[in-house]
Amino acid sequence: MTDIIWASIISGIFLLLFVIAEIAHKRNVDVEVTRKFVHFGGAFVTIFFPFIFTSHWMVLALALAFGMIMFLTKKFGLLQSVHGVERKSEGAIYHPIAIYSCFLYAQVLNQPWFYVISILILAISDASAALVGKTYGANEYIVDIGTNKTFEGSFSFFMTSFLIVHLILLLATPTGRLESVLIALLISVIVTVFEGVSLKGADNLFIPLGTMFILSKNIHPTVHGISFQICILTAFILFYLIIMKPYKRVGFSGVTLLGLINYIIWALLGNIYAVILFAFSFVCAKTNLILNHDCVEADSYRVRPVFYILSVPVICAFLGSFLGNIIIYPFVASIICESIIIRTKFLNGDLNKGLWLTSAVSLIILGAAYVFIR
Repeated sequence: MTDIIWASIISGIFLLLFVIAEIAHKRNVDVEVTRKFVHFGGAFVTIFFPFIFTSHWMVLALALAFGMIMFLTKKFGLLQSVHGVERKSEGAIYHPIAIYSCFLYAQVLNQPWFYVISILILAISDASAALVGKTYGANEYIVDIGTNKTFEGSFSFFMTSFLIVHLILLLATPTGRLESVLIALLISVIVTVFEGVSLKGADNLFIPLGTMFILSKNIHPTVHGISFQICILTAFILFYLIIMKPYKRVGFSGVTLLGLINYIIWALLGNIYAVILFAFSFVCAKTNLILNHDCVEADSYRVRPVFYILSVPVICAFLGSFLGNIIIYPFVASIICESIIIRTKFLNGDLNKGLWLTSAVSLIILGAAYVFIR
């Protein structure tokens, strides 16, 4: 009964946020301001979920209801205080997915403060990056065609993320002082790169889930273990930025994303998989075998193709923790499959269809490997 009461209160607060945002938007307040108002206000309310809800089913119901509202209002041109941005963004739909996933993950781990950290980064760091980038941003970098971000905004995201993780771990958990600093540094670097290269509001999903995952892997951290991870992450990113010059086919943002993904693959699967991915990345950046720099669409070869080619391998990396070495077959097959689709413009260059086809092929190969090899 208590969950129902709290759900009613939360629903009323969200309704109030929408009403205020709509009124402000009709009075010519910039849509970016009203959008961030709803985003920040909603995130601030949801950080209390682990302390007021006992059942994840109630949180799921709220997330589904909120997601449906976002989907329908966008489809029918309503709630322009949130959806009225010029750029294409699915962030409002990703947000409830992230809320429920992080809540469920934190409940399984019995770590409510991990959830709070993840959602606060999404709320505060994202808002600070947008505010600083828009007000003081002078040094831009290209993420994709028509999408630029600033180093000033990214630095603000990094600093606020670091403070959120460090202070909450230090004050609300048994984590030691130095350990909390190191974990905060590791997470802030990773989520800053995610935020810097994300498209269509995907950071609303990847940032909180990535934060939760890193925290879950470091419930009992050691100074040596975290320091080693930071060194490897830094080495991967710097090595990619140096070795991939000039960034003609992949772009600065794409190269940075490649470095981060290679670190993730190494952390989850080990050295062999990291070498496979690096070899592929080198071929991709240095030859016309996959991404042709001379084609008309060359400038679009930045974050988007990297995401589509490597999203399934990253999923394979997470599955590798449960399925073992057989994951190498769908891992390699997914890279090859998506590369062929992009190189040949198969399916009329529709990368979304290519991703679905790649996923299907990888699942079939995974099933065959499990049956015939395991």
